[in-house]
Amino acid sequence: MLASDIDRTLLWSHKRVGDVPLERLTCLEVLDGRDWAYVTRDAYAALERMAASDALVLCTTRTPAQVQRLRLPPHRRVLCLNGGALLRDGEPDAAHAAHTETLVAQRLPMAAFAARVEHLARAPHVRGLRDADGAFGYFLLNGEPVADGWVEELEQVADEEGWRLTHEQTKVYAMPDTLTKEAGLTRLLETGEAGDEVVAAAGDSRLDEGMLRLARHALVPRGAYLESHGWDGALTTATGVLAGEEIALWLESLV
Repeated sequence: MLASDIDRTLLWSHKRVGDVPLERLTCLEVLDGRDWAYVTRDAYAALERMAASDALVLCTTRTPAQVQRLRLPPHRRVLCLNGGALLRDGEPDAAHAAHTETLVAQRLPMAAFAARVEHLARAPHVRGLRDADGAFGYFLLNGEPVADGWVEELEQVADEEGWRLTHEQTKVYAMPDTLTKEAGLTRLLETGEAGDEVVAAAGDSRLDEGMLRLARHALVPRGAYLESHGWDGALTTATGVLAGEEIALWLESLV
C-alpha cells in the first residue's frame, strides 16, 4: 500500500503554483466560482494510473463532503477525517465508521470538548471553531497576535481530556488522540484488503508524521510545516505544486 496526504502534498492552492503556466496544470477544486487548487497534468496522470492499479490510499483531514467536491481520479479508498472515515468507491464505509466510533468513544465527545473551549473560540485572534462531522474540531486563526495564555489553557483542556493539538499555518486542530491517519491505515492493513505494509507515504504536516513513520519510505514537500518542526527524513527537491508532481511520480515509481 502507498499512502498520501492531499492538501499541500499533492494538491496546491492557486497561491502556491508560482510561475508554472496554466497549460501545465489541472484544477481539482473550485470554491465560490473560482479555480482554487491544482496539480500538474503530469501529477494528475500519475494519480490516474495509481487509481487504476488500486495502490494508493489518499489520507486527509478533510470531511467526506470536502473530498467529494474534488475532481480527483476515482480512487477506490480515501481515508477522510484524519483516518476516521473511509470512502470506498465514493461511498462511506459503515464498518470503518463503527471501528472509529470505538476509538473516539474513549475520549470526550466533540460537542462536549467544544463546550469546554467555547470561550477560547471567542478570542480576538480566532475566526471560529469548526466541527469536522463531530469527530474533531479546528480553530481558524485570523492573523492577529495570539492572546496571552490562550495556547496554554487550550493545551491544559486537551491534556485533561485525551485530546491533542496540532498547529498548522492558520489553523489549530484539536482532536482525540486516538484518531490518527496511521490508525486508519492500520485498520486497512488488519482487514487484509490493502497489502501487509505501508510501502511509502507522503505528507506535509504534524498530522501526517505518524503515517510517514509507519511507512518503509517517506517523503515530505520541501518548505512544508513539518520540515521545520521535527522532520528528519527525505524532502522533495521542488516546492509548491511542483513538489506535488515530484511526490506523485515518486509514489508511482514504487507501485
